[in-house]
Amino acid sequence: MRDWVWYLFFGYLLLGIWLSTDYGISTDEPIQRKHGIVAFEYFNEFTGWFPEVSSLTGEHLPSYDHRDYGMLFQTLAYGLELALGIDNSRDVFRLRHLMVFVLFWCTCVVFHRILIRRFNSKYLALSGVLMLALSPRIFGDSMYNPKDIPLLCWFVFAFYTHIRLLDDRDQYGPVLHGLACALAIGSRVVGIVWPLLTLGYLVLHILSRRGEKGYVALVFRRIALYIPCVVLFTIVLWPVLWEDPVGSFIYSFNSMKQFRWYAEMLYMGEMVRSTALPWHYIIVWIAVTTPLSFLGVMVVGLGTGISSIFGSKLKWISEQYLGMDMVALGAFAIPLVSVILLDSVLYNGWRHLYFVYPFLVYMGVLGLHVLIAFCRKKRHVLGVQLFFVTSLVFAAFDLGKNLYFLARYHPHQSVYFNALAGDVESNFERDYYGVSYKKGLTSLLELYPEKTLRIYSRDFTGKINTMNFPRTDAKRLIFVDRIEDAEFFITLFNFRTKQQYMEYLDKVFPYDQPVVFEIRVSGYRLFQVSWIH
Repeated sequence: MRDWVWYLFFGYLLLGIWLSTDYGISTDEPIQRKHGIVAFEYFNEFTGWFPEVSSLTGEHLPSYDHRDYGMLFQTLAYGLELALGIDNSRDVFRLRHLMVFVLFWCTCVVFHRILIRRFNSKYLALSGVLMLALSPRIFGDSMYNPKDIPLLCWFVFAFYTHIRLLDDRDQYGPVLHGLACALAIGSRVVGIVWPLLTLGYLVLHILSRRGEKGYVALVFRRIALYIPCVVLFTIVLWPVLWEDPVGSFIYSFNSMKQFRWYAEMLYMGEMVRSTALPWHYIIVWIAVTTPLSFLGVMVVGLGTGISSIFGSKLKWISEQYLGMDMVALGAFAIPLVSVILLDSVLYNGWRHLYFVYPFLVYMGVLGLHVLIAFCRKKRHVLGVQLFFVTSLVFAAFDLGKNLYFLARYHPHQSVYFNALAGDVESNFERDYYGVSYKKGLTSLLELYPEKTLRIYSRDFTGKINTMNFPRTDAKRLIFVDRIEDAEFFITLFNFRTKQQYMEYLDKVFPYDQPVVFEIRVSGYRLFQVSWIH
């Protein structure tokens, strides 16, 4: 990596460390911490390595209700929390936010190496890293999301080690790829897509070069080392598999297909059930939350990748660069098609599939590469010149607009929508994770510096976010169970039944109460405090 690129990465690292303390505690973070504690206690019970650590949960992992979750990142976070002697909630979650960001930063470095290897261009590689890191929703979530961002990271590591696996000069490739695949599987069972992709690709390699006995023998040796590694590492890194590997894995896989979350969500202006989503749910969410200039090159790249499958006469099996393109296309398309065909339960936008985004970015860099090559080849054609200039101006404008959004609406980058979303408030839910609570509660405390604030909200995320504040401030934030006992009403505009949504539209109490203040992003509301009188 060139020195100036390292300076950019180092600057990004410092910026992320600085910004990561600004984000609220998202809805899932406390329960994710509990998952890590349960897994750590099971590990400790199994090994007896830390007799001084007492049990906090009273849970037993093999019978734990949420045992189907991958808990590796959460377990490591709890272990580091113990090692550092952190004993207050505020620092606990700050540590986790920092860990999420640093892991994502490392992923950006690895992703840069992947793109350098494929395109041999520091500018194309850097453009890919920028599309990954500066996509507003990914930028925001990379500062706090302990579920979806680690999985995204493990998928990128798996892609990088997949490339190393195919390099017959890399003796550690099979072991490293087995470890990376195990990290992905241990984070969420959907990681099984990587062993399937790898083995499928290697089988096709063998068939395409079956006349080369020496090469076929080499591939078989690497497969023979890779398979035991991925099985062993998966079992070791996922403690729920220790007592019943096959049964526990099947349980987790079945849970992934139809997750236990049953509610309604605002989607394209209608309240839809999580168990009966339209087939286009994920596609639309990706389309309306990705910057338009990114989307443009991604569509070109996807078209190029798909056409290569049918137009290269299977050259992509044996040619390294085409093979990388096809594996990236598979890592994006297989999970996407699977959730559509399986009618999987999804919610909170498309965060459950954030792990496919790096591969969509990869296809975007491929699209950019194709467009640049086309413009160079046809540079004397007036129409191509106009296309190039127009595209450059649009890309510069869109990138500038994107950077403005990241800075202007910090720390609410995770609620970004592009122009395709239309009337955002009428069409989509926004802050489903409740991260805006930190800024909202901070503003409320500043408005009433001496007062105890009795608050009612229809979600529990507000109470969670009192852990962001020093004890003296947290004591002033009293969340009550009945609206009759409250002085303030807070809403994130997330409705879980059609009745709730209609009450909001019809201005039924408490939505008819005077507004104290609200948080808006690009004109649409995320957070609102009303005064109950």
